[in-house]
Amino acid sequence: MTSALFPELSEALSATTLAETYHFADFTRTNYRKLLRLAKQSYVFRQYVDADDGQYAVLWRHDVDYSVHAARALAQIEQDEGIRATYFFRLHSELYNLLEQPVTQLAREIVRLGHDIGLHLDTTCYSISSADALHDIVAWESSLLERVLERPVSVFSFHQPTPFLLGCQAETYGGRINTYAARFQHDVGYVSDSNGYWRHRRLESVLRDATDRTLQVLTHPVWWTDEAMSPAARIERCIRGRAESMRRYYREDMQQAGRTNVGA
Repeated sequence: MTSALFPELSEALSATTLAETYHFADFTRTNYRKLLRLAKQSYVFRQYVDADDGQYAVLWRHDVDYSVHAARALAQIEQDEGIRATYFFRLHSELYNLLEQPVTQLAREIVRLGHDIGLHLDTTCYSISSADALHDIVAWESSLLERVLERPVSVFSFHQPTPFLLGCQAETYGGRINTYAARFQHDVGYVSDSNGYWRHRRLESVLRDATDRTLQVLTHPVWWTDEAMSPAARIERCIRGRAESMRRYYREDMQQAGRTNVGA
């Protein structure tokens, strides 16, 4: 009855329910800072190379799938809070290019803020069917990332891992720590915001309970914005930002070259 007589009210209720079900308000940068402070109450922040020191430790990881700009914003918040995280960059992203000068600069700023970097490996670009092949690709892409960002790479993560990749549970490949190694899959607690919502457990609840002796927290910077919004709106914001950056670059390039931007 409500839907038929008051469609606007029904839509508003549906939007509210959606926001509450998927915790839109969790994914603001203001709340991000609160979550960091909550984590510090129970956990020591560690990097992947020194996770096993017997303390209650959290491995705070970012897979930078879409936006280095968003990653830079979170890196500043973390630096303000005295926290060191690990940022995993892709060499095959559809929405950013690490060789693009402004993007390279942003990534290097993340390093200067005191954070570690890792490789976010997209295996769809290769035919990998053996551990030997995986060793080679991890080593090769890591060396490229090291050259671009002028920082050693000691760890890597898979982008959208397949069942085969999830079965690659050795401690290292290509001389870099594997975030999907057996111990991380079976002995370490895990929280992820993949696709813009909590996939397994809500981070705030996990941090308040603090029952995981070692915890791996995976976030994707694109999902964290100044205002609460749906995942679809967040990714649309990222796409628009990238498009506007390209438009601005073209306009400025034409102006500097003294050429006419015909039709603009």
